[in-house]
Amino acid sequence: MNPVGRALMKLTILGSGTLIPFPNRGNSGYFLQTGKHTILIDGGSGALRRIADYHLDYKNIDTICYTHLHPDHIIDLIPLLFAYKHDPSVEMPKSLKIIAPKGFQTYFNQIMDIYGKWVLPDVGLNIEIEEVFRDEIDLEGLEIICNHTEHTDYSVTYRFTENSGNSLFYSGDTDYCEELVQSAKNVDVLMLECSFPDEQKRPGHLTPSECGKIATETKCGRLILTHFYPEVLEIDILSTVSKYYSGMVDLAYDGMEVFIDA
Repeated sequence: MNPVGRALMKLTILGSGTLIPFPNRGNSGYFLQTGKHTILIDGGSGALRRIADYHLDYKNIDTICYTHLHPDHIIDLIPLLFAYKHDPSVEMPKSLKIIAPKGFQTYFNQIMDIYGKWVLPDVGLNIEIEEVFRDEIDLEGLEIICNHTEHTDYSVTYRFTENSGNSLFYSGDTDYCEELVQSAKNVDVLMLECSFPDEQKRPGHLTPSECGKIATETKCGRLILTHFYPEVLEIDILSTVSKYYSGMVDLAYDGMEVFIDA
């Protein structure tokens, strides 16, 4: 069990940027601690190192949730497995549940054909893969609801709800869509990607205005924006969002800690 109490969720931002190098902003990665679970949500390049930088323990991860299979969200799986194999402080046997969109099992098999002998322990590591689309998963003390979103054919969102009622919704990469809004209704913390300025809108990604509108439509308790391309960081994101949403808004940064206590 992690040190967070039963009535509290703690989210640490490992990476709030993209694959384009930008000072102090790594690839997408989020470290969620609940009363009974430690969950890595996405995990692009550098996520594993950030876990160490922020004095978190990667050995406590029991579940990984991937939103889609783009490299800036998934590539640090290889370093993570390498660490499990070669770090003598990792206690075996160990179980790791990976929740991911359709197609992940094929991807995993392919990368294991290349790297498996270097990253998979000979014995003791039990990896359970569950592919999801529109599904509900019950972990001990935690419900995870997955729904589709407009980015790739099988990209998914995640809504995490503890038995205590604390809830976090993570959009992954997405465009505006009604399913996204409905999936995030009345959530305590809504974490949305915010990739580009309104004037540089690109399909499959959100702008500040769209994020503000979604926050209002979902009636979320708090909005956190992340996944910033360099272009959007050049504008006043908060002023644009505030035109559409009057609630609490935060711009994520690497190392940011978010406590969710309903």
